[in-house]
Amino acid sequence: MTVPSYSLGITRYQLFCVLVASIGSFNFGWNFGVINLPGDVITKCFAGPKHSILGLPSCLPASDTIWSLSVGMFPLGALVGAILCTRFANAYGRKAVLVYSNLIAILAAVLFGVAINIPMFIVARFLSGVAQGCANGTFSTYVAETTTPKARDILGSTIQMSISAGTMLAQLASLGLTNPPLWRVLFAITGVIALAHMLLMTRCVESPKWLLSKNRPDEAQDALQRLRKSADCTDEFKALMQTVQAEMGPNAYSASIPDLLLGKTPDNLRHQLVLAILCMVFQQISGMSGVSFYSTKLFETITNPPTHYNPKPNLAQILTGILSIVGLLAAVAGMLLAGYFGRRTLMLFSHISMAVCSVLISVGSIKEYNIMAICMVFVFYAVYLVGPGPLPWAIPGELTPIYAISSLLAIAGFTGYSGVFTIGMAFSPLLDALQGYTFIIFAATNTVAAIALFFLLPETKGRYIPDMIRTHSVGFFFWLVGIINLFMEQEDECSCGRINR
Repeated sequence: MTVPSYSLGITRYQLFCVLVASIGSFNFGWNFGVINLPGDVITKCFAGPKHSILGLPSCLPASDTIWSLSVGMFPLGALVGAILCTRFANAYGRKAVLVYSNLIAILAAVLFGVAINIPMFIVARFLSGVAQGCANGTFSTYVAETTTPKARDILGSTIQMSISAGTMLAQLASLGLTNPPLWRVLFAITGVIALAHMLLMTRCVESPKWLLSKNRPDEAQDALQRLRKSADCTDEFKALMQTVQAEMGPNAYSASIPDLLLGKTPDNLRHQLVLAILCMVFQQISGMSGVSFYSTKLFETITNPPTHYNPKPNLAQILTGILSIVGLLAAVAGMLLAGYFGRRTLMLFSHISMAVCSVLISVGSIKEYNIMAICMVFVFYAVYLVGPGPLPWAIPGELTPIYAISSLLAIAGFTGYSGVFTIGMAFSPLLDALQGYTFIIFAATNTVAAIALFFLLPETKGRYIPDMIRTHSVGFFFWLVGIINLFMEQEDECSCGRINR
């Protein structure tokens, strides 16, 4: 008996397409993590006086502020990429954007390899950000449009697993590729990853939903059948055609970013818009981006910083490498947990745990309980990768009609990347100024996040997107007033009970 495709979990080809598409996110993680260790060697010439190697300078002298700008230019470029690629993904397809955005990454890799000054390096960081912003934002849409609900519960977190894997390998590679001229190779590897991504994506199918929206039903049915293996796709394909005709057909409406921001959409999507922005804001003010960019510097404030250059990795650098391994394991665990627990449960658990960890990191740093502080940094990183790391990218696609997904993800991406840029610029001077007290701020922000999401975030696990739209396409303020009225009614009942007693 043929199994209905709706009931399927993860098929082999579906997994292959998602993993290949996630290489762009892996490259994002590589560029995110590669900047952590070699900063002093590049900008302060710690490996020795500036000299020429194969006609290129051994280092690129710059101030701490300029280096912070170099750190922040990658997420700024990702922000630009996420916005620019929204229309390209709708016009030319999800697969096309995932393939051709890699050409920008290859150009960035060439600039990394031949940079003769810090402005060239900054431009290369910006271009790599544009490429990975395109890939990262489009990947979320690709997963939402190619997976079944059961598969999406797990594969929706692939984005964070891939970012964590890229970050881990970048930081481990940095332990041996920091010295000149090897730091150029370290940064240029992004081009090799991009080339591999381009070649492998040719083996993947285009989104069936996008193909139907372009009046290519035969290709769409073939793509869906390949993704669903030998299952019966008849009912799913009919439902998909109806959905696409209503939301993505030639005469269908496609929401722009201003439409979403001004509330000019057929469905009331204010709740979805507020959630997408809030989840990304909470992701950034949780403090995790600062830990990712400056974990070596953070560990140096807890341990004893080195007084002179040593080509061998110091304790802080080794701890950073171990942290990246823990991050990958946590991301894989997060993928598995997403199949058993809901998005809401994981988000609340993570933010509450991060608030507790933040307090303990500060206490350990101030009281010089170094082992406790270091252990709490590891726990902080791990619980982030279970909830606020991957889920803000997945949640908008699970609450939003197809006609608005790309624009909503662009807004979410803009919010997230703006936060990464801001934290990348601000975390280092904040750490210098507050030292051990820095994480008190993040204890407060994570507490606020947990309280807000408790009231605002619905559960999406195992539910079809149209069902979520019908349930949550209500005015945000109307919905919030309803919650307040519910609590008021409960309070009145409690008061009446006390009076009767």
